[in-house]
Amino acid sequence: MRVPQPFLALMVALAALMASGPALAHGLQMKLDAENQMISGQVYFSNGKEAEGVWVELFDDRAPETAIETVQTGPDGTFRVEGEQGRGYQVRASGEEGHSIALAIALEGEVARVAMIEDPADGGEASVAEIPAWAILGGFLALSLIPALWFRKRRKPASES
Repeated sequence: MRVPQPFLALMVALAALMASGPALAHGLQMKLDAENQMISGQVYFSNGKEAEGVWVELFDDRAPETAIETVQTGPDGTFRVEGEQGRGYQVRASGEEGHSIALAIALEGEVARVAMIEDPADGGEASVAEIPAWAILGGFLALSLIPALWFRKRRKPASES
């Protein structure tokens, strides 16, 4: 049984993309939750792997220049810090190579509101996350297969010349 060339090219491209897993694990992500006064969360990489040993800082919205508490994530990327009801906080996680993420959380009774911070360094406004560079490059790589396969079909066999 002969494998079609387009299928083989697609499989090679997918294998190359999957083999680049460590390169994709750069961006930090964070989940936050609150129960009463305890703020708990998990820090993980964009590929889903838990971020062990990442430093997490808790800042009070009223005095955002000094961290109230600093903890390090456990083996599963989780952490717990204590807050105070009726107050707002910024939770910032900083990993290797300067990667960081910040979320704002407000402890208001049984409900906790969480929002993404645009730039952790300046405590910017909440924003929608951007498309990661690896996704854009992977898309261009996949799209480059279309003209390559089209030109390959148009090439005349050597026996017709």
